[in-house]
Amino acid sequence: MINEIYEYIKGMQIIDTHEHLPAFESERERHDVISEYLRHYFSVDLISAGLSRKDYERLRGNELGLMEKWNIVEKYWGAARHTGYGQALAIAARDLYGVDGINRDTITALNDAYLKSYEEEHYKKVLKDMSKIKVSILDREGDTPFDPDYFVVANNIDFLVCPGCGSDIMVLEEQTGVSINTFADYLRACEIRIEKHSRVSPILKCALAYYRSLDFAKTTKHEAEQGFKTLLGSGAHSRRPEQTYPVIPQFSNYLFRYITGLAQEKGMIMQIHTGIQEGNGNTLTNSKPTHLNEIFLEYPRMRFDLFHTGYPYHLELGVLCKMFPNVYADMCWVHIISPVAARNILSEWLELFPYTKINGFGGDYCLVDGVYGHQYLARRNIAAVLSEKVEDGLFSVEEACRIGKAILHDNPVRIFGLDCWN
Repeated sequence: MINEIYEYIKGMQIIDTHEHLPAFESERERHDVISEYLRHYFSVDLISAGLSRKDYERLRGNELGLMEKWNIVEKYWGAARHTGYGQALAIAARDLYGVDGINRDTITALNDAYLKSYEEEHYKKVLKDMSKIKVSILDREGDTPFDPDYFVVANNIDFLVCPGCGSDIMVLEEQTGVSINTFADYLRACEIRIEKHSRVSPILKCALAYYRSLDFAKTTKHEAEQGFKTLLGSGAHSRRPEQTYPVIPQFSNYLFRYITGLAQEKGMIMQIHTGIQEGNGNTLTNSKPTHLNEIFLEYPRMRFDLFHTGYPYHLELGVLCKMFPNVYADMCWVHIISPVAARNILSEWLELFPYTKINGFGGDYCLVDGVYGHQYLARRNIAAVLSEKVEDGLFSVEEACRIGKAILHDNPVRIFGLDCWN
């Protein structure tokens, strides 16, 4: 790796394109460090390695002492510690708390240091001072408040496209002032909701690949209305918030296109989950980026930011970015899914489509310490790939630094309209 490039990338301020952190630092729940570090991602590797779900729940609870937990998790932690998820946590332990390695000999010291983080401005230390993150885009549902010192928001549209229960409809009624009894009422409520979203942020988020295919086949308004009637019946949802609804493709296909059309007219951008789903089990093929091909054709003025490099469908996603001016590639999450894959993907993409379409980092964590470890890996990955390109003679060190700044800062500022943070 060329030191000049790495030092430049390591020292610059960056934009974080995707987070699930508590919206205020005061909302951080107090846990021991094992419970905290198993809140997100690394637990997937531990369960994949053989940790039972029953033991996982015990590790996340409060009835066991720290060493009792370590006795349960130790062999699985050792088996998974070299994965991207494991590396991110080890880096956080080292740089945030001065603990070299997470093991039986260090876990108590790590826990003691971690617990002290509740006594300081930990968000400022981790996100601003050490990670040099100018602003993070926070995935948000509804009208929940957030700390504007750290976040702008991406408003999640999943419950508009696929309401899951009666309370979703009731909340939508409260948010819009529309009493939803007919399909026309529902469409009007969605229109009001998108208008309200646009006043707060130009960014929308769709994570429906966790629940259904991204193939939003074209359906008629009549078919969608019949689906609405199947979904809500006679309006009894208003008296039964716990009532659950199935996914009805005719309804949700139409709603996704309808909402995309509304957003297009307002000049918004939609972040879409593609590729691997978090957790231990799902239908991976639901998330193929090429399912969205028809949508990109139908809404050429709508901008789409495709998440997670589409991994393992990164080849599809790269070609879509080459073909469509309104499609962008987001490397959020992927540097910890597989650091090696992230480097290989970026290396290919830099010679496949314009680098001005790549957003290089999104922490995508529920726990703030993980964000630090992730951005460390992302900076290292990007600097390594750019160094290889310089050594191959593709461009100069000066241009490599310029491209690195674009990927980690300038591109997301332009794409998401974050100029006010400059």
